[in-house]
Amino acid sequence: MVKEPIAVSFWDKERDCEYIFNTSGPFWHVYTDGHSSDMIFTCKEDMVMAMNIMGVCSTYFPDVGIYTFVLMNNHVHNIMSGRRERCEQFFEMVKGKLSRCFARNGKVVNLKDFNCQMIEITSLQSLRNEIAYVNRNGFVAISSCTPFSYPWGAGACFFNPFLGRLSSVRFDDLTIRERRRISHSSSLDFASGSLMVHDGVILPSSFCRIKEAEALFRNAHHYFQHLSRRFEAYSEIASRLHEKVFITDEEMYSAVCAICQKSYNVKHPGHLSAEKRVELARRMKFEYNASNRQIRNILKLDKTIVDELFPD
Repeated sequence: MVKEPIAVSFWDKERDCEYIFNTSGPFWHVYTDGHSSDMIFTCKEDMVMAMNIMGVCSTYFPDVGIYTFVLMNNHVHNIMSGRRERCEQFFEMVKGKLSRCFARNGKVVNLKDFNCQMIEITSLQSLRNEIAYVNRNGFVAISSCTPFSYPWGAGACFFNPFLGRLSSVRFDDLTIRERRRISHSSSLDFASGSLMVHDGVILPSSFCRIKEAEALFRNAHHYFQHLSRRFEAYSEIASRLHEKVFITDEEMYSAVCAICQKSYNVKHPGHLSAEKRVELARRMKFEYNASNRQIRNILKLDKTIVDELFPD
């Protein structure tokens, strides 16, 4: 029988989290604008290349902490700590290497709008929300993914008991040819001692501060609560970043039921009149970026009505 660890009081754990936040910053959300950029990473090979470039570039910036990141098809998110100018320099190195690799591979990619944008994170609660927002990006955008299965970022590393069982090899133990191929560089003069490789990909757990990021949450339950139950906070973050927020069907239904209880004093939308359901559809669309499909399925509205309300 597995025993629970000795309990630590809520306030003691919260105080420890606050101490880590106050002594490890400043923290930044470093991202690119997905609205402005064209498609950048269009295949698995592009994603692998970007993952490896992230790992290699991290070795040049030991004073910059990468707490988590995610790669999407046309934009990226990073939660980082360190001096602002150093975080910017890290990003510019990543962008420069990506540009050279795409050119070398004969792939025409427009990185003109792939530019560094930064928002300072000024409180522990905000940092928790931002970490969860980044780690949600991949798996909520792709319905077949879970928090542990979206591969292009560091989110799968968080509170993952199987991470240590993943077969990997030290980057330095690979042949020179393999190291050059993985790093996309003929020069191997970077401090690669901590980097680990699995199936040709540098593992985020070997260059991101996963344990430190986990320690910003009181425990695993606390982290997963943020990951799955704070969609209002994610809507606010998405609005600030000028992004569309992605909410799963289950989260959307929970949000709708909460609105029903608060605004209409009923438990679920099935108790609303057709007029009230149309009113609620507008809130779903403009407050939570609900898709037409989600609105139809949750509110049981006819497709023609929903498409007339929110034409593509």
